[in-house]
Amino acid sequence: MLELTRDMLTGVAKIDEQHKELISRINAVMNMGSKSASPEETRKTIDFLNDYVIKHFGDEEVLQRQAQYPKYEEHKKLHQIYIGEIRKLREEFMANGPSPKFAVSLNNSIIGWIVKHIKNVDVEFGKYCQTKGI
Repeated sequence: MLELTRDMLTGVAKIDEQHKELISRINAVMNMGSKSASPEETRKTIDFLNDYVIKHFGDEEVLQRQAQYPKYEEHKKLHQIYIGEIRKLREEFMANGPSPKFAVSLNNSIIGWIVKHIKNVDVEFGKYCQTKGI
């Protein structure tokens, strides 16, 4: 079970709240694998996670543009990569259904990436905001 730890907090309330919700969504997908959820329920949960990630990244990018964040373009590219990873995960699920391979992909693609991204890139943006008084 993934959780939002102190080292993942950005200090930007809106981003931290959305990260908390994003982790909740990721946990929901992970829990589907441990339950006897139907493929349709799992697909809907993955689709919802995808939609939420797109919304969150859009909100984050608006804040970065407003703050004139110098690493905005680099950060946006990372978001696009992550959205691509979620799409690949969905395609894998649609092609093969729930499987041990899908669980591994979920762990590697979604969980590993998002934790690393939040701890490094998003926390760095939070520090930038704090220095600017945002």
